[in-house]
Amino acid sequence: MSQKINKISWISGHLKPQSLRIQTADRKAENRTKIQLGGLILKSGLADHLKIELGDDLQLDPIAREKATTLLGVLLHITEQLKNDHDGTFKQECSHLGMKAMMQQFLRSKE
Repeated sequence: MSQKINKISWISGHLKPQSLRIQTADRKAENRTKIQLGGLILKSGLADHLKIELGDDLQLDPIAREKATTLLGVLLHITEQLKNDHDGTFKQECSHLGMKAMMQQFLRSKE
């Protein structure tokens, strides 16, 4: 009985660091995706259009929070349009615009 307990204890102790590594890798991947999503919002010009400045506290500053709620509303509106895009036309138009913007940015970066 004590051998089984020792074996289980060893296995759980051995697997814990591995589990933590996986959790850390998942967390890093999630953070990377969030940062990339923020970059896309900046590239789209939405932040500029809504006058959201880098460094604004979108949670604590009441004026910046109002801008953030507007941004969220814009994103929710687009999400609703995508949900109702049964033939995929809107998504295809958005994809075309995004590809065009990324190509233009790439070409500017090569100058």
